Amino acid sequence: MHIAILGAPGCVGRNLIKKLLESPEYTMTASYRIPEEIPHELKTGRVNWKQVNLLDASSAEDFFRDKEVLIYLIHSLETKKFALTDEQLAHNAGRAAERAGLKKIIFLGGIVPEGKHVSQHLASRMKTAKALASHGISTGEVRASIILGACSVSYVIVYLLAKRLPIMIAPTWINSLCAPIALLDAVDFIMALISHPIRGHEIFEIGSDVIRYRDLIELSGKSIRGMRNITIPFPFLPIWLSAPWIHIITRVPDTVAKALAEGLRNNTIPIRNRFREITGRDPLPTELVIKQLADEMKKNR
Repeated sequence: MHIAILGAPGCVGRNLIKKLLESPEYTMTASYRIPEEIPHELKTGRVNWKQVNLLDASSAEDFFRDKEVLIYLIHSLETKKFALTDEQLAHNAGRAAERAGLKKIIFLGGIVPEGKHVSQHLASRMKTAKALASHGISTGEVRASIILGACSVSYVIVYLLAKRLPIMIAPTWINSLCAPIALLDAVDFIMALISHPIRGHEIFEIGSDVIRYRDLIELSGKSIRGMRNITIPFPFLPIWLSAPWIHIITRVPDTVAKALAEGLRNNTIPIRNRFREITGRDPLPTELVIKQLADEMKKNR
């Protein structure tokens, strides 16, 4: 099976390719922007690294030609108009994939809360999925909360806040609920969907333990220094102040910090968690993953 991967050099893409390489049945065509971002260890004969311009129909169709499945991992958070950019790119990709005869698209998005104000970031993820699915190809939309991995921007923010602020006054978003999932669990789920039949535009919500963001920070603090962080919610601290605060503490780009901070006002928990249904097992417990990641981060930072 030949798989096309857009956004391949990113956190999920790199780990997905490593997993796919464990099975001899897969070959991949993986997109990149500049040669320097191609992981050295993934320059193998079974991975064809190729540049593609999704704004050019012929370039996109050429990238998808003779492929069966598209795994779509593009996210334009670092641009100011990321929502418009992501929707346009998704339409172009879906249109070109349909012309090239692809059978399936798998898209990694975010859990979208129902009946509440949805942040621009989460709304954009939902619109991206709809754009991909609007061109007649069966589309599996994987909706995940925060992904726990050493290369995940969301987790790195949590880790650095926990490490650098043992006592923290925070907006009330710190009590919002989430359902984190380990990076390798997210990768395993995407792998399972490659062979799983998908009908139309099908949504797959995944997650592990349901906890508050403050629990996530406190558990990270406990894993880092042996003591939980002290987090103090302050109801009069507006959420828009979180973005510059996150940027100062973690050095994550302003546009990324702002988009992620706005999403923290919502609970991001699966209504129907389909992880066990598709993979046949339970996801790793959050506390165990946090402990393993803290040990990994100590060695690398």
